[in-house]
Amino acid sequence: MKTVIVIGGGIAGLQAGVFTAKAGEETLVLDTGESLVLNTSNIQNLIGHDSVSGSELLKKGKDKLDDFGGEIKEEKVEELEETDGGFKVITEDDEYEAEYIVAASAGDLTYLEDLVEFEDGVEGPYMMDRHVKTDQHNQSTENEKIFAAGLANTWEYQTSVAIGDGAQAAVNLLTDLRGEPFEDHDT
Repeated sequence: MKTVIVIGGGIAGLQAGVFTAKAGEETLVLDTGESLVLNTSNIQNLIGHDSVSGSELLKKGKDKLDDFGGEIKEEKVEELEETDGGFKVITEDDEYEAEYIVAASAGDLTYLEDLVEFEDGVEGPYMMDRHVKTDQHNQSTENEKIFAAGLANTWEYQTSVAIGDGAQAAVNLLTDLRGEPFEDHDT
């Protein structure tokens, strides 16, 4: 059983996975390979980058996830079931178990249908019809073991916001898991 399964390997999902893997938690990221950031060739609002493409950011995120011992698989999640010890994630290819879930997928959230409460999204390009209803810590208001990040959590689809939201979801998940405020300070 993994500690954390992140559903969605875009910017928010990879950032969440990097944080949990770096913290030593068994982390699996499941991704369809269709992140919205792949359509972006010239991101200019990230500190440390004059300009960076979405594909370059995703590659660096996958490399960093691997560096910290996390795993990524290209599989579409079809169903999520609650179990006594956490969740069973059913993909088109396999089944996995985890104690915590980070929902970081854009688009179809039907796999969360019976597990979380949703709130209406906003209309516009790259917007979602609905989002997981969360508290200020990215934690589902309906299920304390599900956290949401990126477009699963908010309408704000800017790359820098998604990165921060993924990090926030992971830090709050780790705080919940460990029962004390999680801190990660590089030295």
